[in-house]
Amino acid sequence: MDQTAPRQVMDGAKTVYRRLSEIEAAPTAHAVGLKKVLLSAGETRSAVTQIAVTTFRTGEKAGSHRHPTMDEHYLFIEGEGLMTVDGQSYECRPGDYLLVGAGSLHELQALAEMKFMTIGIAYDK
Repeated sequence: MDQTAPRQVMDGAKTVYRRLSEIEAAPTAHAVGLKKVLLSAGETRSAVTQIAVTTFRTGEKAGSHRHPTMDEHYLFIEGEGLMTVDGQSYECRPGDYLLVGAGSLHELQALAEMKFMTIGIAYDK
């Protein structure tokens, strides 16, 4: 890739280029952890609601919640966490992927400082 490319290029929502290190971290909707949003729903014509990289400190927890019309894809990058989905617990470590289907009750707790990517995909039921 051309290292001189601008940080952000948008061409009718066909091309978006962002450098993660240059995105300002913001609080999550769950008021826990910080996220860097790579793509928001208004920036694409697809069903993607958001792509973000989130960091939780040890012990932080996104409490139980569900998304009635959105699948949430998780890719764990650093650290260790415990994700509980509809009563089933999963230990999440770097390289692990987890799909939380629409309507599933889920929560995530950091067992060690962790970083993960989420991709939300919305659809009508």
